[in-house]
Amino acid sequence: MAQIGLIGLGNILLKDEGFGVHFIKYLEKHYLFPAQITLVDGGCAGLGLLNIMRPFDIVFLFDIFQGEGPPGNIRIFDWEAIEALEDGQMASVHQLGLKDALRLARLQGIKPSLKAFAVVPQDISTGIGLSNPLQKALIRVRDLLFEELKLLAIKPKLKKS
Repeated sequence: MAQIGLIGLGNILLKDEGFGVHFIKYLEKHYLFPAQITLVDGGCAGLGLLNIMRPFDIVFLFDIFQGEGPPGNIRIFDWEAIEALEDGQMASVHQLGLKDALRLARLQGIKPSLKAFAVVPQDISTGIGLSNPLQKALIRVRDLLFEELKLLAIKPKLKKS
């Protein structure tokens, strides 16, 4: 049975920059996942992302994307697409860019199947909480993730209130 990591990246003290972490917290609050899935608050993991990814066969990453498009716009990347990005596009204030971490992971032989969901931020100034466009993006990213999990015959269960 494939081990799957859902990893949220970002700094929650910089509003929308913390999208990935907020997304993981949202999933933890509302859904139950099978034992093969691990939800990880990756924060600003930098090179630590290598060790976070190591035990997984499949990784889904959640982050922001410094690119064109309106706030809340969602982009989906695989490993090769991330490597093709300009430096810094998926690393607004992370200690080390995601692209750099993946490059080092490949050198160390760490290469799980990977898909990244990245959202264009509205506000990455100091503060806590997501802007309205990114609050709405939580649901859209959840739906995209659940479609991916459905392809793996996994259906998260809604927690009872």
